Amino acid sequence: MTAPSVSRFQPANVVDRTAPLPVYFQIAGDIRRRLDSGEWSAGHRIAAELELAREYEVSRMTIRQALAELVKDDLLERRRGSGTYVRQQRRPLVYDLSLTVGALASRWQEADFDNRAEVVEATIVEPPDDLRHRLQLPRSGEALYLMRRVFINGLPTVLYRSWFDVRLVPGLERSPRLKGSLSRALAEEYQLSPARAETELEVVRPTREETHLLQAASDVPIAMVTSTTYLKDGRPLEHAQLAWLGDRVRFHITAYPGAAPS
Repeated sequence: MTAPSVSRFQPANVVDRTAPLPVYFQIAGDIRRRLDSGEWSAGHRIAAELELAREYEVSRMTIRQALAELVKDDLLERRRGSGTYVRQQRRPLVYDLSLTVGALASRWQEADFDNRAEVVEATIVEPPDDLRHRLQLPRSGEALYLMRRVFINGLPTVLYRSWFDVRLVPGLERSPRLKGSLSRALAEEYQLSPARAETELEVVRPTREETHLLQAASDVPIAMVTSTTYLKDGRPLEHAQLAWLGDRVRFHITAYPGAAPS
């Protein structure tokens, strides 16, 4: 059992409330400096939130925001009921918005991220009009609804909700492969692979179900990625909503000046 590290930090004038940078961002930068200086070594617990709040003379909520920045950069990790620890190995989890979900999952697997899924719900539903339109379903058509909880490096990180035209994926709700790569199951069992995706990102408050399933505090925001993927012939393949914990992922996109390359 690793003993908690005792802080040797002496309060300094690191917070400039007149600066354009948010206070939590200034504190995150100073804690990063303290990590680089070796004040807390890999695997050790850093000072508690209340202690840090006293040192920086800010609220505990501000400290949580600062720590969340460093968790996203994979410098720190939170252990439920134990505290915040310095990561042994630093590998930030980055969501590349220019990739489809399947391509992104493949990239993470190549980087040796532990990525597994737990099926929360799998059922045939009568879709509302908006979803019927997105999936181009006939009036009498049904949709397959899946909700999976995805663990990355052992932590519940995202709730993956997806809808399919049942005619495209008969029996998918019973597939044992739903605990692994959904895109691989679609490709190998149904010969279906997306050719393009339309993606939106918004920050929302978590629902009670989301905080429960993701084992998160109610004040941690959710980054909701909504995506519809299409087959090469233009037919919709999947409509999905991915509820990511805001303190466990960072987003990236590559932009091109003018028109995007073909």
